[in-house]
Amino acid sequence: MNKATEKEKIILFTCNWHAFSSLETAGKKNLVYTPALVPIRISCLGRITPGIILKAFEGGAAGVCLVGCPEGECRYQNGNQGAQEVFEESRNLLRLLGYNENLLQYHLIAAGDGESFQKNVDQLVKIIQDNRKTR
Repeated sequence: MNKATEKEKIILFTCNWHAFSSLETAGKKNLVYTPALVPIRISCLGRITPGIILKAFEGGAAGVCLVGCPEGECRYQNGNQGAQEVFEESRNLLRLLGYNENLLQYHLIAAGDGESFQKNVDQLVKIIQDNRKTR
């Protein structure tokens, strides 16, 4: 397992439906992921805005991960499309502000897929660690 330091926080914005279930499944299966993860459960990832994402970084987040439902399975029809657009806009803004845009990740994970959840979180922790080395 990759570990972020205790001071670092990784903010996880997760939709209430499929994506949150993957987090629960990871816990039920005792899959190990960083304790630096701060999950924030929202009704639909399509409701997130670039301002909320940038606020997380401004507040000291080492990384931000957006986790939504798989394509075609959004309870609100097009939440995934909105989240994808916000993700791309936010990465552009991060780059303009001098952040490594790879510190923002976006994943679509099926309900109950704890393994994919763990893998994606570990991937973000590695990016954070690599980013720390290059500063």
